[in-house]
Amino acid sequence: MFKLYNTQVDFSTKIKYFFLNVFPSIRKTQLKFIPDVIFGIIDSESSTASDIAKKLKDNYSSVKLDSRIKRIKRLFTNKFLEPYLLFDLIIKFVISHYKKKHFDKRVHIIFDHMFSHNNFTVFMITMRIGKQGIPLWFRCFKGNAPSDSMAESLIKDGISYVSNLFSNDFDLVFLADRWFNSSNLLKHINDLGHTYCIRLKKNIKVFIYDKKEGHNVWKFLSDLKSYARHSISFNDILLYDEQYKTNIVISKYNNVNEPWIIVTNGDTKRAIKDYGYRFGAIECVFKNQKSNGFHVECTVNASLEYFTSMYTLVCIATLLLTIIGAYYSKNSNIYKGVTFTTHTTSNNSKIRIVSLFNTGLLLFNLANKSEYYIRLPLDFILYDI
Repeated sequence: MFKLYNTQVDFSTKIKYFFLNVFPSIRKTQLKFIPDVIFGIIDSESSTASDIAKKLKDNYSSVKLDSRIKRIKRLFTNKFLEPYLLFDLIIKFVISHYKKKHFDKRVHIIFDHMFSHNNFTVFMITMRIGKQGIPLWFRCFKGNAPSDSMAESLIKDGISYVSNLFSNDFDLVFLADRWFNSSNLLKHINDLGHTYCIRLKKNIKVFIYDKKEGHNVWKFLSDLKSYARHSISFNDILLYDEQYKTNIVISKYNNVNEPWIIVTNGDTKRAIKDYGYRFGAIECVFKNQKSNGFHVECTVNASLEYFTSMYTLVCIATLLLTIIGAYYSKNSNIYKGVTFTTHTTSNNSKIRIVSLFNTGLLLFNLANKSEYYIRLPLDFILYDI
């Protein structure tokens, strides 16, 4: 009889040891069941209780499917489950053990909202790893863009949390789309000692020198000069009627629908490149949690408590698979028996064609109940890419 490696029991046992390490006071019932649910989320590529339940085998083989589904739903509505605390303890471990590869101290932090149809809204902050990202901090809300999900105080709380998450060994660069261009947010990031590169709307006013007038005047950003083939920067100009002094960079407009207008308190020569990391580092996280991964948008008629607990476990699964993908990319030489392609070559350059998340998912699927041993790193040690 062949021995099977990386079974559900093997997976859950390692996750239990990790949970005990970061969360010694976790309830025994949660410690016993949550790792199995995370396994089911990954194995089913779904966040729906019925799909997860079908993947719970081994110790659950004698338990009826309906009973497994009910137990998962009870977990998601358990008042003693503290999902934000659980994720907080996990991400603190991950960042404190982060294996930084690049020589500079720059780490890109991105924040944005995710909408699960009209049912739920998530405010998320992520960290860029390669061309993707991992979740760092999030809060869930019922409904489509309720006012509390857009509150400046909430966004500041998240930014402050992330600032405290990293030591002085890192230089944080915050990236966000044009819906987050409040001067209060810019000042908050600046006061924390970090850099921001945030896109602006064209209808914002700046106080800038006008050659024709011969003195500074208020102008809309849409009236500033831009160029087809190169960017242009404006340093130390006053932004908004509140007269907040900062730098503005306008990207070239050749071959684009409209140029980016970026506000930054950092190096204007790097602002466009930095902002370019925003999309992959957060939109890919949302995509992995939705249509490309765990389909959280299928959760419709649920309470906020249910969605928050479910979404937290999805974030843990997303984090874990990205960590596994990063480990494989860093140590692919030890996987000689594993055959799947993550890169292609063009003009003598390697181009990634499989994301870190999907690399982790592919490795998980190959390792799950394999007849030969495939290393599946479940220690939550994140490698830089």
